[in-house]
Amino acid sequence: MIDSPNVLARLEEPEYTGENRCWPCTAVNVVLGFALAVGLGVAVSAPVGALALAASLLLIRVRGYLVPGTPTLTRRYLPERALELFDKSPETGPTIETVSPDELATVLTAAGVATARGESIRLSPAFETRWDERLSSEGAAEPSPDEVRSMLGADEVDCLDDTSFVIDGSKRVRWESTAALAADVTAAAELRPRIDGWDDLAVDERRDLLTGSRLLRERCPGCGNGVRTTAERLEHCCRRPRIGIRSVCAGCDHPLVELVASESSADPWLELAGVTDDL
Repeated sequence: MIDSPNVLARLEEPEYTGENRCWPCTAVNVVLGFALAVGLGVAVSAPVGALALAASLLLIRVRGYLVPGTPTLTRRYLPERALELFDKSPETGPTIETVSPDELATVLTAAGVATARGESIRLSPAFETRWDERLSSEGAAEPSPDEVRSMLGADEVDCLDDTSFVIDGSKRVRWESTAALAADVTAAAELRPRIDGWDDLAVDERRDLLTGSRLLRERCPGCGNGVRTTAERLEHCCRRPRIGIRSVCAGCDHPLVELVASESSADPWLELAGVTDDL
């Protein structure tokens, strides 16, 4: 008697299934399986076609593919827009050692976080989908100190309140709201595998990348309503004018980004915020 579970276990290829499953390859193979089944159904008989389809889907489920070499085929022939929907752009992630605000748009675009649309920069649909999935997972709204420590690459994190922490016993960091903090913790989990060198970045560099990502959001990470981003010129009696950028949820009124930059260093932030009017 054939032991079906053992046969299936021998057929399984973990490197192509489970968390390692390539969804563009899976989609291509399913289409090929249907085409094969239809061809056999027409040329031979409907039952043969149905049997071929069932066998094809079973192989795809346990092996990850039906046709060997599918990853090469999908990268070569599947349109880039289709690959982006599956979060499989043929471009590799950037390798960085340091990052400055001037480089944020370039790094985020190379990492697949952002995409250029005309003269503006928008959040990549594929990245936004993955980000929102993490935000909707259980516990995402209330990140633990350990998650904050991992996000910042710190050795020790002490919690002061819901949005304020002391890093490594000396540096104090604060987020604009619990929604902003949850957005950063979940975004960091997606940025880590996309950016080679992420683990070596300083706390401020990581926070700049995360703030830049937050500025690209058009929907609140907390309630899902639209986000309103504004910029204004801040005059001061005894120092040079600065630029204030504020991103706020139009629904729950939670602030998502609040930053102030000098006029000479504000352009990268204004570009990500999509605020181009003269100030």
